[in-house]
Amino acid sequence: MRMLFPSPREVTIPEAYDGSHRRAYTDRPWIVMSMISTADGAIALEGSSALLGGPSDRDVFLFLHRSADTVFVGAETVRSDNYSPLPLHQRLVVMSSSGDLGRNSEALLAAPNTRVVAGDVRDVVATLEGDVCILEGGPTLNGQMLAADLVDEVCLTIAPRFIAGRSDRAAEGAWAMREPWHLAHVCEDDGFVFLRYLRSA
Repeated sequence: MRMLFPSPREVTIPEAYDGSHRRAYTDRPWIVMSMISTADGAIALEGSSALLGGPSDRDVFLFLHRSADTVFVGAETVRSDNYSPLPLHQRLVVMSSSGDLGRNSEALLAAPNTRVVAGDVRDVVATLEGDVCILEGGPTLNGQMLAADLVDEVCLTIAPRFIAGRSDRAAEGAWAMREPWHLAHVCEDDGFVFLRYLRSA
């Protein structure tokens, strides 16, 4: 992976996505939104975000996913991407009004570190454990989190694809009005562009 900004050089994924700046607040973890999008804004192909990525994107996703204390995700994403129970040192928190977690529902609900929640994201986030939480979508949950000003960092992969059709954006819902975000890095590998943004101070 090559870093293009702020200092051009070859970097490893752990170097590019170093988390030493991530610090929990007194009332919630540091929250990182992790998403992929095509260059024309689609976040899924045939209903799955996994079909958009490549090896480097997958490695970035897994690095961020595995570095979190808590993974926060909507039920539709859990169903479409076939989530499995997490290792016991992590917690999986799923936003769902129905409790339907798809193909792996039985295993997920039996896991002691899976929690299904519903309601206002502000109330849910106040109960999240650990120092770092990875927010993995989908667009409705992302939109709610951004509108509530609960996202501290966005890691966005742009896939070198233009697929037209109809697809949700990375975040949907009410306007999330805030100042422009700070671009922390731009990396590239095999045509994929990796952007990392931090909240403006």
